[in-house]
Amino acid sequence: MRVVVRHDRPIAEALEGTREGLSVVAAESTAEAVERLPAADALVVNPTLWDDRLLEGLSAGDWVQATSAGYAAFPTDAFDDAGIAFSNAAGNYGPPVADHALALALGLARGVGRCRDAQRERTWDRGVGDTLIDLEGRTLTVVGLGDIGEAIARRGRGFGMELYGTKRRPEAYEGVVPDGHVLPSDGLADVLPETDLLALAVPLTEESRGLIDASALAALPETALVVNVARGAVIDEAALVEALETGEIAGAGLDVFESEPLPETSPLWDRDDVLLTPHVGGRSTAFVRRFVDLFLENYDRRRADESMTNRIV
Repeated sequence: MRVVVRHDRPIAEALEGTREGLSVVAAESTAEAVERLPAADALVVNPTLWDDRLLEGLSAGDWVQATSAGYAAFPTDAFDDAGIAFSNAAGNYGPPVADHALALALGLARGVGRCRDAQRERTWDRGVGDTLIDLEGRTLTVVGLGDIGEAIARRGRGFGMELYGTKRRPEAYEGVVPDGHVLPSDGLADVLPETDLLALAVPLTEESRGLIDASALAALPETALVVNVARGAVIDEAALVEALETGEIAGAGLDVFESEPLPETSPLWDRDDVLLTPHVGGRSTAFVRRFVDLFLENYDRRRADESMTNRIV
């Protein structure tokens, strides 16, 4: 099998030599990938680098393996119509993204940004202590109790937080959020007024797009923190900026944005009540190893004519 890898991490290098008969080519551009795909059987690509021109090099029987859990950027209907298999990397991101969500929450709660600014100025600013909060006893609401959301909830429980969460089918939930605290998606509004930390981990769908809008933000306490490690479009970004400016919420930790890279003109850059990171929540030193393990599992399953893990199409 020949695999074309279109990615910004050394996945091609890590895959090379892992299986007899597996040939790996790293494509440095979309044009190179399109050129090499007709002679290949599979494509490894992340959503940021997906380009519909890649369809020109794919044909029936090929396999596209996404390196992401989310797949809104991929033309799954086109894959289905063309007879192209497609699988994602769900299950690979729970630990790092949950860690990142809590890092953003703790950074806001414990004034890390302000302390870092003071450090650069060599200023001993103990006044920051008057603004710090602790997480124990506070209420964490996780929107989307999938793999990532469940990992966030487990960490919240470790901090002694009261847990709520949403899931499309609450009756199928098995996790750490207590009975009666797992709500259907349309039950989120019921718990927003008592939510101290709102963590977004829901996939981007037509239902979740703009889910956290002006009314949802207004329903939160003024002391609430919002953390988004899902997709930027889950929050109405203009409404978020307005809520921060008017003091409707206390702060936001954001790893994802409606437009990426975040435009230089965005007011989010300059806000002291915002911590932002450049969509790296799923990255870690274990990123490549985790993905290679998943790819090889699917490679072996495909060779054995068995069903693949995380197959979407």
